[in-house]
Amino acid sequence: MNKARVLIVDDQQEILLSLGGVLQDEGHEVITARDGQEALHLVQSDSPDVVFLDIWIPGIDGLQTLKAIKRLDPQCAVIMMSGHGTIETAVKAIKLGAADYLEKPLNLEDVLHLVQKALDNRVSDLKECAVSGLDPSALIGSSEAAQRLRRALENAARENGSVWLAGEKGTGKEFAARLIYNLQDRDRDSLIKVRCSDLNEENFGEIMLGRGADPQRQRPGKINQALGGALLLIGIDRLPAPLWSSLAKALMETLTPQRSASKHPGFPTRIFVTSCLDPQTLARDDGVPSELVEALADRVIRLPPLSERPDDIPLYVKHFLAEAAEEFDRDIYDMDEEAINRLLAYPWPGNVKELKILIEHMVMTAPGPAITVSDLLIPGVERSVTESRAAGQVHRDPAPGTGHAHRPVSLSRIVPGRTVRHQKTLRTSAVTYGQGLHSGTKTGLTLSPLPVGSGILFGQITSAQSVPAVLTNVESTEFSTCLRANGSSARTIEHLMAVFHVYGLTNVMVKISDEVPIMDGSALEYCNLVESAKIASQDDVVEEILIDEPIELLLNEQSSKSLRVEPCDCFEVEYFLDYPAPIGKMRMVYRCSDPEDFKKNIAPARTFGFVKDMRMMDEMGLAGGGRLSNVILLDEEKVVNPPLRFPDEFVRHKILDIIGDFYLLGRPIRGRVIARQTGHSDNIAILKLINDKYKIL
Repeated sequence: MNKARVLIVDDQQEILLSLGGVLQDEGHEVITARDGQEALHLVQSDSPDVVFLDIWIPGIDGLQTLKAIKRLDPQCAVIMMSGHGTIETAVKAIKLGAADYLEKPLNLEDVLHLVQKALDNRVSDLKECAVSGLDPSALIGSSEAAQRLRRALENAARENGSVWLAGEKGTGKEFAARLIYNLQDRDRDSLIKVRCSDLNEENFGEIMLGRGADPQRQRPGKINQALGGALLLIGIDRLPAPLWSSLAKALMETLTPQRSASKHPGFPTRIFVTSCLDPQTLARDDGVPSELVEALADRVIRLPPLSERPDDIPLYVKHFLAEAAEEFDRDIYDMDEEAINRLLAYPWPGNVKELKILIEHMVMTAPGPAITVSDLLIPGVERSVTESRAAGQVHRDPAPGTGHAHRPVSLSRIVPGRTVRHQKTLRTSAVTYGQGLHSGTKTGLTLSPLPVGSGILFGQITSAQSVPAVLTNVESTEFSTCLRANGSSARTIEHLMAVFHVYGLTNVMVKISDEVPIMDGSALEYCNLVESAKIASQDDVVEEILIDEPIELLLNEQSSKSLRVEPCDCFEVEYFLDYPAPIGKMRMVYRCSDPEDFKKNIAPARTFGFVKDMRMMDEMGLAGGGRLSNVILLDEEKVVNPPLRFPDEFVRHKILDIIGDFYLLGRPIRGRVIARQTGHSDNIAILKLINDKYKIL
């Protein structure tokens, strides 16, 4: 079996360890990533042959990552994995270029077969690959520094000697080496990379020379693999000092012009070296042997930091914006003047790479259609935003086409007597898995942070579209609260929305496969998920909806239902429940002010239903995921699956649903809800009355 470089992308440590161990036992080289953004950087830097990619990963989801990988390297075989996917997801993945789709738990024979198949199909000539066919115009910039660098790379491409590329981190040294090599019309696969930081005295012989302890598993060393092509030594300044002489000797013995030319006539082997410091400085200050410098520095090219070429920053921004918008299916192609000026003032210690990562993140998270200064995630932005707020400016309304969201409020426009809270998002992304109550399919859910003014957005894993969680997008309330807009839908959102409401989250992206997982029938696991991602307060504020006079939903006089909202000093719910046996009459008053109290007394209350109703829902295809583990089931005499978590768990769950539904106005409410026998449709009906009165959406 041929050996491959395999990248595994999964947020679960056990998958990384188990799958990685299996592949390493077969002699494959394994690298790992926990999210999509890290995976894309590894695809660029390590050029894996095969990628095992989980659908449900934090941040950039699996399908977005797949699309970006295929753009970076069309020849890379991407195998999607999921224990919580659907046929629709699998079909979408194949259409986007996935080589195959595996269900977890993975079958060992399937994994090894697909790796071998990918290697067999790997085409040696990759001239049509995204990174091949580079020319000097691929180097972005019109500054004098950029023009000097372009001329130096062109000159290096006309020669066959070694090239030492020196520059600060993130200046694009590896990219420059690839550009030189491709200008010579060389095959990309013949450029062999070695990360010098990975070498030590124990593995140097095996990696560089192919001398392994096990004769049965020996492979050609990196130096021999590079014969007739090129050897790229990344970060030679991080090579342990005891190996300097060993490397110089190995290169002089193996890559002499005579030997290289005899094995590959017409194609002398090239050597590229990258480092943060130039070779003369390393020789003088760090003691790098002169013979090593002589072998590796026929030509030295210094890559200028971004701080020396600020005029090129707008050009990079334009290029990276267009690239990221295509990769992540976002209609964001512009940046406003204030944001550009902030980028020009920033020192860019991570240089072009830092700028590229920043642009990618903003394209993923900004509401659009243009990047503004409040979307930037670099030091100093907070001060800029605060200053503009102090001047009484309203930063922006939600982007056209994204629906209503939480609008930032100018501090000068706050109405006396109303509580103003800071907008909040998550510090990191989070993932969980479960089953849809109505669909019955195994599914997943990811939560990701969003900038101020974005609102709560529900997106589907198979689509770039999203639906804002606001009243105007409610489609159905028959058995749960469902949204639909922009070609996307989100079902059974009420438990998650209740958690967002109580924890004060205003800007979050939720990715699902049509339906929010039911989990154990309560909201408790969503509390834990939010807490694991941690909450971040944001600079802009969101204003409460203050109920200043009673509003009542008019119902049929013969109906046992009633619903009323009246003034209160906080958000409070009083619910009267009168159901047939074995539930009976229950009443509870709950003041919604403390997440810990909510987590203890309301969030654990589970969905409930009668056997006769569940049978009807099953006939309608709406109870495929109902299980004794996630629904309190009742017959005419008893609870079928005791014990209850609270003696009055039923009324607590009704309050949970109200807390979730009432967050569909997009802002927290200060008022008292008095409900009797009501459900989702009644909640939505009174929200429309509130909206009509206060013109919220």
